[in-house]
Amino acid sequence: MSSEHSSEGDGHPLHPLQRSWKRIIIRILMILAVVGVIAIAYIYLLEPYMGSIEAYVKSLGPWAPLAFIAIFFICTFLFLPESIFSIAAGTLFGLWMGWIWVVVAGFITACLVFLFVRLCVRDRINRLMKRYPKGYAVEEAMGESGFKIMFLLRLAPVNYSLLNYMGAVSPCRFRPFMFACIGMIPGNFSGVYMGYVARHTSDLAKHIQENGRSLPHGDSLAREITIYGGLVVAIVASAVVARVALKAIHKETQRQKSLKDRQSGYSAQKA
Repeated sequence: MSSEHSSEGDGHPLHPLQRSWKRIIIRILMILAVVGVIAIAYIYLLEPYMGSIEAYVKSLGPWAPLAFIAIFFICTFLFLPESIFSIAAGTLFGLWMGWIWVVVAGFITACLVFLFVRLCVRDRINRLMKRYPKGYAVEEAMGESGFKIMFLLRLAPVNYSLLNYMGAVSPCRFRPFMFACIGMIPGNFSGVYMGYVARHTSDLAKHIQENGRSLPHGDSLAREITIYGGLVVAIVASAVVARVALKAIHKETQRQKSLKDRQSGYSAQKA
C-alpha cells in the first residue's frame, strides 16, 4: 500500500495535510529535545567550570577574542567540529559578539588553511581524495562550478574544516573560495544562538532556584518566549536551507557528470 493510503492503525488513511502537520510536530519536538540536551549538557558539564573560564576570559581583556580565534584555528585545523566553538562563543561572548567572533575566526581559518594546503600538501591530499569517488566528484565540481558549489556546501551541514581542505585542493581560485565562506554565516548564527540560549537557561534556572519562581528583574514572559521561539526559528531555517542546498549540490554534481560523459562520448566518436 502506498504512503498516500497509509493508515494510523485505525484503518483510516491520513489526509496529506494531517501527515504534513504530523511531520512538523515531530520535527519541532526533535528540535526541543536537542535544545534540552544542550541545556542539560551545559548545566552539568560546563557550568561548574564557567566561573573559572569567564574569569580567565575577563583577565585577558581585549586579547580574549584573539585567544578564541587562535584556539578556533588550531582545533578546526585538526578537524574538530566548528559547531563546538560556535556554542562556546554564545556562552562566553553573548549572541551578537559571539556571532561576530565565530565568523571572523571562520574566515581567518579558511584563508590560512587554503594557503597552507596550496603551498605544502595539495598534491598529497589530492591523491588521497581520488580513493573516494564521491568526495573526488564533489571536489571536481567545486573546481568547475567554483563559487556556486562551495557556497552551497557551506550552507549544507558539512564539516567546515573538511570543506576548507577540499576547496584548497580543488582548482578553484582564492577569491571565489573566500566569498563562498559567506555561506557559513547562517549555520554559525544557529550554533551561537544554541550556546546563548543554553547559558540563558542555566542562569534562569539558577535564579528561579535561588529566588523562587519569579523571573529576574527586567525580564518578562514575552522576552522568554521570544528567546526560545527565536532559537526554534533559527534551527528550522538552518535545516530548510541545508536541505535546499543539498538538493542543489546533488543536481549540480549530476549536471557536471552528465556534461563530462557527453564530452567523453563526443571525444570517443571524434577519435
